[in-house]
Amino acid sequence: MKSKHQIFSYTEILNITDNFKTIIGEGGFGKVYIGILQDLTQVAVKILSTSSKQGYKEFQSEAQLLMIVHHRNLVSLIGYCDEDENKALIYEYMTNGSLQQHLFDDNTHILKWNERLKIAVDAAHGLEYLHNGCNLPIMHRDMKPSNILLDDNMQAKIADFGLSRAFANDVDSHISTRPAGTRGYIDPE
Repeated sequence: MKSKHQIFSYTEILNITDNFKTIIGEGGFGKVYIGILQDLTQVAVKILSTSSKQGYKEFQSEAQLLMIVHHRNLVSLIGYCDEDENKALIYEYMTNGSLQQHLFDDNTHILKWNERLKIAVDAAHGLEYLHNGCNLPIMHRDMKPSNILLDDNMQAKIADFGLSRAFANDVDSHISTRPAGTRGYIDPE
């Protein structure tokens, strides 16, 4: 996409989302809205809620990681807004939603086995890149079906890097006593 890592003003965010007209998701970070850029590209706009438990630290973490990691199985960051208390991340729009929606929510499209296998392989490629392909290995720390998004071709892309952690060298430990991610979940690494 042409406009990767663009800085948006809060006024532009309001225009892109048509004043936050359509919510397409919600998480610990805040609400996610559908938006349309000037070139008519659809985007997902994640707004940091003032009541967010994740907050500014995770906003910064996600924005910084997404600016340095690029892989076909990771959701691409197009831009961000960091204007006073207004924080937003702008991503490529994933037309087929999340794996969570296809597996657990009421959905008329039941995934076939070959589709499920392709999604699993795509997600594995994304994780393999994070763990082994990045200069500093990155542990996602909240891998779950709602963080695997599907584009219009049902290609899986991993999302939600706000809780991820990079490990600089062998001295750094991947074992953390600080809870992260979904309650009751810890990645096997």
